[in-house]
Amino acid sequence: MVEFFRKLFSTDIFMPHGMCFAWDPGVLWLNVVSDSLIAASYYAIPFLLFYFVKKRRDVAFNPIFIAFGAFILACGTTHLLGAITVWTPAYRLDGLVKAITAAASAATLAMLIPMMPALVKLPSPSELAWANDALEKEVGERRAAEAEVRRMNAELEQRVAARTAELAESVALQKHAADSLRLANDDLQREMQRRHEVEDQLIHAQKMEAVGRLAGGVAHDFNNLLTAILGYTELLHGRVEQDPDALEYTAEVRRAAERASDLTNQLLAFSRRRPASPQVVDLNRVVRQIDKMLRRIIGEDIDLEVRLAPDLWRVMVDPAHMDQVVMNLAVNSRDAMPDGGKLTIETANVRLTDEYAAGHLEARPGPYVMMAVSDTGIGMDTATQGRVFEPFFTTKEQGKGTGLGLSIVYGIVKQNAGGIMMYSEPSRGTVFKIYIPAVEAPVPAALAEGEEGDRGLRNATILLVEDEDQVRKLARAFLERQGYRVVEAASGPEALKTLEEYAGRIDLLLTDMVMPQMNGAALAERVKAMRPEIRILFMSGYTEVGVEIPELLSGEGQFLQKPFSASTLDRKVREALRG
Repeated sequence: MVEFFRKLFSTDIFMPHGMCFAWDPGVLWLNVVSDSLIAASYYAIPFLLFYFVKKRRDVAFNPIFIAFGAFILACGTTHLLGAITVWTPAYRLDGLVKAITAAASAATLAMLIPMMPALVKLPSPSELAWANDALEKEVGERRAAEAEVRRMNAELEQRVAARTAELAESVALQKHAADSLRLANDDLQREMQRRHEVEDQLIHAQKMEAVGRLAGGVAHDFNNLLTAILGYTELLHGRVEQDPDALEYTAEVRRAAERASDLTNQLLAFSRRRPASPQVVDLNRVVRQIDKMLRRIIGEDIDLEVRLAPDLWRVMVDPAHMDQVVMNLAVNSRDAMPDGGKLTIETANVRLTDEYAAGHLEARPGPYVMMAVSDTGIGMDTATQGRVFEPFFTTKEQGKGTGLGLSIVYGIVKQNAGGIMMYSEPSRGTVFKIYIPAVEAPVPAALAEGEEGDRGLRNATILLVEDEDQVRKLARAFLERQGYRVVEAASGPEALKTLEEYAGRIDLLLTDMVMPQMNGAALAERVKAMRPEIRILFMSGYTEVGVEIPELLSGEGQFLQKPFSASTLDRKVREALRG
C-alpha cells in the first residue's frame, strides 16, 4: 500500500508540463491561472448544490443534484492538478483523478436518462397559471350565478311575505282583502314571469356559448387547411403561367378557398375568437363614414334616415368590427323590405339602471352608447326571434344567405362586453338595439406608417415555430422567396433547444398560438427571457386569449390571421421587424 502511494505521488521519471510550454511565462501563467479559476468555480458549485438539496428536501430529484455535485467536484480537481503538473509531474495522481471524474460523469448520466420523461412532463409556470386563472374565472361565474338566484329567491320570499302580511291585516274587510290578494297574486305572477325570462336568457346564453365554442374550434382547424390550400395554390400559380387551362384551374381553387376562408372568419366572429384591435371610437363617425355605402347597398326604394345624438360618448371597439355590425344589420333590414320601406339608424347616450339590469341576465348598470337599427319590414314571429342569432339559421330561400349575418353581430357585440336587444312583430318591422359600454377618453388621431428601410429587413433571420407540417413548410417557402433566412421548429420545446444551439442572430419569432406541449404565448415569454431583442409575430386560425397576451397588449407583438397569402405574411413580418 505504501509502495502504491509512493508511486502514485512519484515524479522521478516524468517531466513537468511546463516544458511543453517551453517555460514561456505568458503561456505558462495563462494556463495556470485559468485552471486555478476553473477549479475554484467548480469547487464552489457543489457547495451551492448541496445547500439547495439541504434546504429543499421536498424536491423529487435530490439524488441527481448530489451526483452532479460530485461530478463537478471531480472536474475541479482535474483542473487543479492541471495547474500543479506544470511544475510537479504527478501524472499518475492526475490520471487517477480523471478516472474518478469519468466514473462520476457516467453515474450522473445513468441517473439522468431514466428521469428525462418525468422532467419533460413537468408543467410550465405559465400553464399552471393559465389553469388557475381559468378555474378561478369559472368559480367566480358560478358563484355570481348562485348569488343572483339566491337574491331573486330572497326578493321573491320578501314580496310574498309582505303581501301575506297585508292580507292578514285586512281580513276584517272582505272586499279590501280580495283586492289585496289580487294585487299580491299579480305581483307574484309578474315576479315569476321575470324569473322565467331570466332563466330563458341564461339557457339561451349557454346555448350560444356552446355553439360558439364548436364553431370556433372547427374554424381553427379549417383555417390551418385553408392556409396550406391558398398558399400552395399561390406557389403553383407562379409555375403554370404559360398554361392557360392550369391558370384557370388554380384561380378556381383559390376563389373557392377564399370563399371558405370568409366563412371561417364569420364563424370566428360569432364565436368571439377573432382577434380585435380595439380603440377609442366615436360611433357617430362610424355611421357617417359608411353612410354612402349603405345607401348604395339598400337601394333607392328604401328610405334611409340617420339620427345621430350630439356629444355622443366614446366606446372602446374595433372600428372595422363596428362597420360590419352596421352593414350586417342594414342588409338584414333591406332583405326584410322586398317592396321598399324605411331604415332608421340612430345613436344615443343611455344609462342602464339596476332595475333594468336585474331583468336582463348579461346587462350591467352604468353608462352605455346605444345604437338602434330599425326597419318597417315583414318582422318576425316568436319562434324566429328565438333562433335569429344562431349560426346558419336563415328564413331566406336556399342560395340567398348563409345565416351568419346576425350571428356575427351577436359575436362582435358580446366580444366588446356589450348587449343586443331585439323587438319585432310580424308585419310591424324589427328594431335591433346595441349597447356598448362608454369610456372616458378622446378619439386618437390616425397614424401613418412608413415603408423606409424595408429592404434591409430582407436579411433578417426568422425562427418559425408551427406544429402543422404543411403550414410550416408553406410559410418557410414564402419567407425564403422574399430573402429571409429561416430556422424552423415543430414545437415550443424544440424551438427553445434550437435557440440555445443557434449561435447566430435571430431577429423575429414567428409562432403559432395553439400548439401541444407549449402554446405560443408561453414560448414567446421564454424566448424574450433568453433573447430580449427578438421581435414577436403570432399567427393562428383563432385565439381565444389573443387579446390577453402581454406582448399584444403592450404593443411588442404582432398578430397574423390564418389563412394568409405570401404578400400578407411578408407585410406582417416587415411590420413586426420595424417594431
